[in-house]
Amino acid sequence: MVDVQTPQVATPEQAESSSEGLRRMQRLSEAARVKTNSHAGRFHPSSSALVYPPTSSRRHHVVTSVFGNVQPRAVPMSRFLQAAEAVEISPDGSWLTAIHAGGPTVRSDAGEGGRVVVYNSSVLDPATTLGSSMPLCNFPLSYPFLDMTYVYPPRTRMGSGGAEAAPALGPVPPPGHSAAKSRGPTLVVLTSELVYLFHPHPLPGNVTLDTQSSHSIPTGSVSATGSGATAPLNWTINALRCPLGARSYADIANPGPTTSSYHAERGWLGMVGDSDGVWAAVERNGELNIIRIDIGLDANNIPFLATTPLPALPRPRPPPFPDATAVPDAFLEHVVFVPLKKGTPNGSVDAEPSDPGVAVVRVYRDADCSGLPNTLPRLRTRFEQCELRHRAVTLVEGFKDLGPATDTGTPLDWVSSHAQTTSISPEGTTLLALTPLPDVPPHTLALALVSSSSGLALTYVNLVPQSEGDTDGTGPPRWHALTGEERVMDAAAAFGPTGEISLAASQGTRRGEMGLVGVFSSSTPRLVPSPRLGAPATPNETLKATAKRAARSVEIAVVQGVDWSDAVRAAFATVSPLEGPELAAAILDQALSIFIKHSRSYVPHILRLQVAVWALTDDPRRELSAELLRIAEASQAFYLCGEEKDGVVTFDLDSVWNLVDIYEWGLGVLSHTMRDAVAERAHSEWAPAEPRTEGSSRLLYIAHPLLRRILVHFIALLDAFAKFTVALDRPIRAPDSSLQGRSAPATAVAASRVQDAGARQGVGLRAWADYLAAVGKGARPSDADTCASLLRLDVGPIASLLPAALSSMPSSSALFAPSAAAEPVPRDGATCAPLGDRPTAVCDRCGVRTVLANNMRGDGPSPWAAWRRTWAAGCMCGGSWMRQHLDAPPGLRR
Repeated sequence: MVDVQTPQVATPEQAESSSEGLRRMQRLSEAARVKTNSHAGRFHPSSSALVYPPTSSRRHHVVTSVFGNVQPRAVPMSRFLQAAEAVEISPDGSWLTAIHAGGPTVRSDAGEGGRVVVYNSSVLDPATTLGSSMPLCNFPLSYPFLDMTYVYPPRTRMGSGGAEAAPALGPVPPPGHSAAKSRGPTLVVLTSELVYLFHPHPLPGNVTLDTQSSHSIPTGSVSATGSGATAPLNWTINALRCPLGARSYADIANPGPTTSSYHAERGWLGMVGDSDGVWAAVERNGELNIIRIDIGLDANNIPFLATTPLPALPRPRPPPFPDATAVPDAFLEHVVFVPLKKGTPNGSVDAEPSDPGVAVVRVYRDADCSGLPNTLPRLRTRFEQCELRHRAVTLVEGFKDLGPATDTGTPLDWVSSHAQTTSISPEGTTLLALTPLPDVPPHTLALALVSSSSGLALTYVNLVPQSEGDTDGTGPPRWHALTGEERVMDAAAAFGPTGEISLAASQGTRRGEMGLVGVFSSSTPRLVPSPRLGAPATPNETLKATAKRAARSVEIAVVQGVDWSDAVRAAFATVSPLEGPELAAAILDQALSIFIKHSRSYVPHILRLQVAVWALTDDPRRELSAELLRIAEASQAFYLCGEEKDGVVTFDLDSVWNLVDIYEWGLGVLSHTMRDAVAERAHSEWAPAEPRTEGSSRLLYIAHPLLRRILVHFIALLDAFAKFTVALDRPIRAPDSSLQGRSAPATAVAASRVQDAGARQGVGLRAWADYLAAVGKGARPSDADTCASLLRLDVGPIASLLPAALSSMPSSSALFAPSAAAEPVPRDGATCAPLGDRPTAVCDRCGVRTVLANNMRGDGPSPWAAWRRTWAAGCMCGGSWMRQHLDAPPGLRR
């Protein structure tokens, strides 16, 4: 929308002809050609999945892995809904919200503004098919969608070891919010006339919910956190709404109006650190209005939504271009809310140092089309900042009587200051797309796709710049609002014929560390490594420095509890394939140095990182790392399902049948390990002059002190499970495919399988447990050799310990029986059950397979079922399950 300016009366000589006016309007249209959609695509925070709009004839968004080369798969949204014009994934990765466009659908009740549909994130799992997952919420919108945001995001970990945290964004979470996240998301949706608050709400069992209306929800005083005396049986999503143009309040008893006379053309939402509200900016008739949105719980523990509109912001008059007198046309491109520093800011008067407030930054594209008819318009970017302060308000004497008698405090209201131009770019520099980074210090940065005379580049922009431009010593000074590295991009592939383009930042990029950036347009979606902060425009970085940045990004992601696939993928995208193995070793070395300082249990993190970096370099050692992780997780399954009482270990009867699968797989791994050890001892006895000095094999499970600890724990649990199952005389739960509950025949079959597995594999668990305990009492390698062997999974650094370890090893001819040495049965990478001929998904990292649609019956929860759900969306090695067929699309750059 062009900010309308009052034109001066033109003289006859200045009056333009109709053809000149037409050409001028065409150039003006070209100046405003690029459009943005800030919700086109999203990275999933707890997996390597990327959701983005399709470029083919598909209707709905597609999902793919940022780590593996797999074909994107359509998200199974309902075919009765129009294409989603916006998607957003909750900060914890549990929910996906889609705004489906309005228009003709099979449903006759579709709103003119489309529908808000909240899906469980399991809709992204490869096992989910069309119709197998029901949305949590399907709500019609009466007016066009403008923007949306989730509230109550967790604080982002920053700094070395994740010891620091970014300021909390937006409203303060209600009590019990962390424990109640599984009940549904809380999000604010902005439309052209109303603002909505969608929040989880308890639904008693005797209430039938009308999913199209919130009026059927009980209006009693029920806590939003479920702390009442009578716990609700179900939870649903309730909608509160307030009009944009007036101060308003809505709660469960009064959910708000469904219509409004206020109509906005565009809108933006934002949250600012240490500001407990949600801010909205709406453009209407060339004016920009700010609305503060407050959400929370009232004194009765009831959710509420309140809006406070501010007066329209002053419209700044853009200064003319150099060597020009005409006032340029101003196009409002973006609106971003940023924090204000404490103290008296520049440009304000009588501001108290403790005044809380935020600043709204308007990003304009100025276009001067007053040149010759056949010339392109002159373009530039301009930032306008306006402060929003919480000030005391003096009421007229008569109005004081209208307030409550108990209100003795000073009334407060939000006011805006005069606009201040903070930066004007050099001519020809424009921002094609922009995504704010509110967590990155100084909390005024944004990631931007910048077009200039030198080409197209992805870089950072400070919306409140404080210094003059910098230079890398080889070129002209930069626009002082730009900071950090400029990653050059191909302009031809960046945006298509529609001119729509948007950016999406991965978890590492959002915290200012190494990560990925998705560039989405109607032509070809692209993934590019994030530019470096605190670096010149064209930096030179050593491989060791790249590895250090990647390891730091991985470590902070581990502290935050999110996926770090983006950091590893970005690191390898910055080097040539020939440097991949060297980079993998450098990342592992840097990561071990970091994890040893901040984590006692660093071995699983190193093993998962090994699988990731060795998968990108096609290193066969990743199979050993992945197998060690499966041994550790199998031990965890036995531990969760077992219970020790009076020295006797028992296991959950509903989990025994599934644990037998893990037992059979575990014995197979142990049998293979022991055969390798026996063969190595035989080699050393026949050729003592040729000792082993290097190599990666399962001998590490025995010789390495840290890895041996994993094996010892696993063997102890296998032995306890075998004793319990063989002596069991109570019915257990039948297989998942059976319609029976617990049955005595299932117990008999489980005991028989355990006995057969021991005889078939030839592994004496007690003898090998005693042997490994004796090895643990022997000589230990130095810490340096232990770390070197762990990083490379190489026996070389600890080879001097092999002769003593192998000399006392028990041997059994049963280990080399035909049944033990036979080819192992292909098993599920998550459950260890035989795969058979069922459809499978493949891990994008270690390559193991899992059965699709492996749904468990819900007639009785069990510890094993809870453990299994942990690995429903992702593999134990850290990868994601993806459908196996087809290759990566050639247009998706990685």
